[in-house]
Amino acid sequence: MDTLHSPVVENAIRVAAEAHKSQKRKSSGIPYIAHPMGVCLILVKAGFHEESILAAAALHDVVEDTALTFEDLEGTFSDEVLQYVREMTEEKETLEGAKRSWRDRKRDHIEVMQQASLGARAIELADKLHNLEAMLFDLQTEDRAEFWGHFGAPPEEIVQYYHSMIEAAGQSDERLVPLVKNCLSRLDELQKHMP
Repeated sequence: MDTLHSPVVENAIRVAAEAHKSQKRKSSGIPYIAHPMGVCLILVKAGFHEESILAAAALHDVVEDTALTFEDLEGTFSDEVLQYVREMTEEKETLEGAKRSWRDRKRDHIEVMQQASLGARAIELADKLHNLEAMLFDLQTEDRAEFWGHFGAPPEEIVQYYHSMIEAAGQSDERLVPLVKNCLSRLDELQKHMP
C-alpha cells in the first residue's frame, strides 16, 4: 500500500521536536526544529522518499546537540535509521570529556562522510543546503560582521569546510547530483558576503 506519510517518520519528527524544544537557531533565533524539518523537505524534493532516510534526517542532530543518546533511540528506530544518525553525528568531546576544537570535529566528520552510506551522504548534503539557505536568509537582516561572529571559525575556513564536505558527501552517485549542484550554487552566493 502506498501511503503519503509514515508512522516511523512521524515518530522521528515528534522525538526531534521534543528533544530540540528549548533550542534556537544561532543567527535567526527561530525554533531549532525548523532545521531538521527543512532537511526533510529538501530530501523529498530531491527524490529521497525512503522512510529510514527521512526519519534519520529528522533525528540527525538529536544525539549531537541534545541530551538524547543512541541508547534512547534503540528499540524505537531501526538499525538503518540509527546507522544514518551515527554517520551524521560529530564527536564533540574527547574520550576524557574535553571539548574538541571546531577544526578537529569538522576534519573527522569529512573523513566519515567519505566512507558513509548513500543515505547519510544525502542527509549531509541536504543539511548543508539548508544551512547555506538559512545563512543567506540571515545575511539579509543582519550586519555582516555580526553574522560571521556566530561561527566557531573565520569565514574563509567555514567556506573551505563547506567545499570539502560537499565534495566528500557528493561523490559517486547520480541521485546526489542535484543536491551537490544546489549546495555549490548557494556556497558561491555566500562567498560574495564574506567580509
